[in-house]
Amino acid sequence: MRPFLLNKKLPNRFYFCIDKKNILFIYFIFFIHSFYGQKIIGTWNQLDKGIWYSEYKAIRTSNISDSKISVIKIDPSNYNFELKIASQVDSPFRTLPEWCEKESYIFGINAGMYSLANRFTATGFMRNGDYINNPVFKDAFNALLAFNPKSSSFPKVRIIDLINEKYEDYKSEYQCYVQSIRLIDNNGKAIYWSEKSKLSCSMTLLAIDKKGNILFLFTRSPYKPNDMIDFMLLSDLQIKTAMYLEGGPEASFYINLPDTAFGKFGSYVSQTYPTDKNSEFRKMPNIIGVKQK
Repeated sequence: MRPFLLNKKLPNRFYFCIDKKNILFIYFIFFIHSFYGQKIIGTWNQLDKGIWYSEYKAIRTSNISDSKISVIKIDPSNYNFELKIASQVDSPFRTLPEWCEKESYIFGINAGMYSLANRFTATGFMRNGDYINNPVFKDAFNALLAFNPKSSSFPKVRIIDLINEKYEDYKSEYQCYVQSIRLIDNNGKAIYWSEKSKLSCSMTLLAIDKKGNILFLFTRSPYKPNDMIDFMLLSDLQIKTAMYLEGGPEASFYINLPDTAFGKFGSYVSQTYPTDKNSEFRKMPNIIGVKQK
């Protein structure tokens, strides 16, 4: 887009438009207007009963990798969701294909971030039944994934918004809890990260759509979390709420169906691992696994 220029002969009352902030605002209005009324459309490929796969184009092209966003959509009425924690079962770290093979999961994804100081421990609160991997709720991690309900009357998977809801109101309803960062709150509102954040990375996200389907999103091309928020809201995915899972080489997923087996893994993290050279699944301590009923 060419710079916005004003004719010097315009009256003085128009000159306020030419400062930097107003020009940036005008660019923003043009950008939003270009998307108004349009949706980013995906084509779904059904892999099995209640599970679909699609690849979307990102809202902008990255100069790294393929600029695609992979989406796995799962109808939770057909599947059970489990949390597998290496420290709970005295297990070594495993790659997603290894975890899926061992536990007979048809799908696996990393269960959020883990501590670099103690890689067996999740960065935020994590609980599986009576076992607590990390008892500490991390400040600014305002999304709490809850799944594996104790009663069929509860949703199979829920994202508890810790700004608008309390863990105490749900702690007896589910077996599994994973804390992370909000991207879209439980009212469907974007929760943009601070503009000071320079993070750009490969990424995995978890979302719930308006029909209650569980969506897992992956990009190898590095984007900022705010780019992914914009993509979700501009897409046809009808997302109700969403949270961040992981970034960089550990961001990955694996599908392990009888007739279809494939997965993807990330690479790039700005500042700490700024390369697209990762060529393998990383071993990880904690995963979310999906089993057929």
